[in-house]
Amino acid sequence: MRRHAVAWGLVAIQGVLIVGILLTPVGDAWPLPRAAAILSNLLTWLGLGLVIWAILVFGRGVTPSPMPSRKAHLQTRGPYRWIRHPMYTGVIVLMAGSTMGRRNWVAAGLWILLLLFFLAKLRWEERRLVEHYPGYDSYRMRVPALVPCGRWFSSAEGDSSAG
Repeated sequence: MRRHAVAWGLVAIQGVLIVGILLTPVGDAWPLPRAAAILSNLLTWLGLGLVIWAILVFGRGVTPSPMPSRKAHLQTRGPYRWIRHPMYTGVIVLMAGSTMGRRNWVAAGLWILLLLFFLAKLRWEERRLVEHYPGYDSYRMRVPALVPCGRWFSSAEGDSSAG
């Protein structure tokens, strides 16, 4: 029961950070040349597309909670072939685009907090996934956590052999 309370607390914190970014007014803290505005929009749509793709592949077991669902099974296809947490990556990229377009230091600070939050949440969730799915540990050793190439952010537990 405590795990479920923590899980939903994590969801609430995530929601507050995302809403905080989205409600931050557009400012003028940095210039936004045309190329940067295009990149901002591209990141926003790319992130949203990744989130939607991950949700569609995950199917009926998708939930906002980081607790493994009884309806779900380990996904290793679609974006899950390249990233263990494509929904997290998608939200991070989406919010990066939104933050960039807001040109506001408060939004930038909230985005950094969101990134750090996802790294902590990912660690918490991965412990539950290892317990829940028999093949998760070997999947974790093969597939990076957030970035589909290289070893940067490849493992939630800091094991560089995961990516």
